[in-house]
Amino acid sequence: MQTAIVMIILTVLPGGDISSSFVNIDTRDECQTRLQRIEPILRNGKIEVKEAGCFRGEAQFDDFDHAPPGDAPRFSYLVSLQADRADVREMESPEACRDALPRQSPQHGLRHYCTLSTQGPKTTGN
Repeated sequence: MQTAIVMIILTVLPGGDISSSFVNIDTRDECQTRLQRIEPILRNGKIEVKEAGCFRGEAQFDDFDHAPPGDAPRFSYLVSLQADRADVREMESPEACRDALPRQSPQHGLRHYCTLSTQGPKTTGN
């Protein structure tokens, strides 16, 4: 799979879970420009941002929907970030993600998050 740029925004939900939003973008410069416009909106909206950045990664996602239906399916992901690199793996459930966390090898600067998202992985034909 080809490495591309993905904007990842992780926010804290009221119950303490972490929500993830993804936008696949062509270039790092375009990603940084878009992120600079989005971050103040989130922070002014009193949304707790855990992490936000532009990362290299292979994952591709369905388009972001600003107002998904309340019954939209939720996807569970293990998001691993280090420097400018992201590894996003779909997990079977939030519990499976939490169970996988202790098995992740600790490395300097490597952060792991179990997240929920209404965005599914992009599949062929999407």
